Amino acid sequence: MASIVKRNKSYAVVYTDTTGEKKRQKWETYYSLEEAQQRKELLELCSNTRTEVRHQCVQTVEQFFVQYVELYGVSHWSLSTYQANCSLIRRYLNPAIGMMRLQELSPRVVAQLYHRFAQLPQQGGHCHAPTGKAITTQTLRSLHKLLHSAFEQAVLWEYLVRNPFHGASLPTPHPSPLAFLIPEQVRQLLDNCTNPILHMAVTLAFAGTLRKGELLALTWQDVDFAEGSIRVSKTLCRVSNYALTKLQGRDILYQFPSVLSTACTTLVFKRPKTKASSRVIYLPASVMSELEAFKAFSPATELGLVFCYPDGRPIQEHTLTDRFHEVLKAAGLPQVTFHSLRHSSITYKLVLSQGDLKAVQGDSGHAQVDMITDLYGHILENNRMTNAKRMDEAFFQKGYSKQESNARPIS
Repeated sequence: MASIVKRNKSYAVVYTDTTGEKKRQKWETYYSLEEAQQRKELLELCSNTRTEVRHQCVQTVEQFFVQYVELYGVSHWSLSTYQANCSLIRRYLNPAIGMMRLQELSPRVVAQLYHRFAQLPQQGGHCHAPTGKAITTQTLRSLHKLLHSAFEQAVLWEYLVRNPFHGASLPTPHPSPLAFLIPEQVRQLLDNCTNPILHMAVTLAFAGTLRKGELLALTWQDVDFAEGSIRVSKTLCRVSNYALTKLQGRDILYQFPSVLSTACTTLVFKRPKTKASSRVIYLPASVMSELEAFKAFSPATELGLVFCYPDGRPIQEHTLTDRFHEVLKAAGLPQVTFHSLRHSSITYKLVLSQGDLKAVQGDSGHAQVDMITDLYGHILENNRMTNAKRMDEAFFQKGYSKQESNARPIS
């Protein structure tokens, strides 16, 4: 520990230097008490850091995650990322490797860990989803991204010499095909929607390629009837009060009053997760006409929500989902999720545009085009087959046979 000694008109910071081969006492002179105190604080900070490094061999992975979330996550993560990563740590990582020492993690252990994660649930297993289902490919990728980031910090903080998750290969994924409704089924769904709110919600979700939170956050100020477009600038979601407090309301645009004083979550408007998610979507004229008629019967509220109860409270995701599944069942349609309408929309627009990825990306709000090609590659493959047939009809079938008969061998 450092100390300050007053010497006439100056101040000396006295501490033991342990950086060399031998310990020795050092005196550093400063001409103001403020400078001396600042130097003392820095020395003590360095001393505490070195002490942590010396005792790193007794630190478990679970203890490290606590530091990682507090020192890195709180300052770098968005609200949704904070909640998602804390959930991954609590549900998967701490039960699987929380009791291990940091130094016990090696590339071989990482490979075994990923292999266990990818396996079907086994009786008594500790690293699988609490629902008893196998961990999905997307969850496995999220776990890898989180672990790689966390242990990069462990290297920077000198807890480890190298990141055991660097270069780790995930097991070969076997993703299930996306479940969605074909256009004829979407038409059948709309024909069975007698509730005007659900009918409008399904129409906008399909026509605008909207996420559920984006749809429910729409206000009439976001609608431009003259231009025939809507602006996506926020999303409706429910967040934990703990995360809201830890991140000091970061990314929050509006916080709805809680109905219950004992509630542990809060309904909010928050900024979209990525820059690409903030976008303008152009809608068909028929959809804009329906939206204008829908507005005429909507209650006038303070926030001007497109989808709300008569008292102005927003319609929440679970309510929309419940009504959606009721109509699917009544219409005899597959029990897909409401989010499947977004998949249906992207698929249909890829077909209509002959695979115009940038145009579809502009509507979907994906951060990268690769995200569309990875999920909807089968549609693009069909477009390539169609292009080959069109090329044959437009070019080769018209003149290729005649040219072939007059061809001469190349000498």
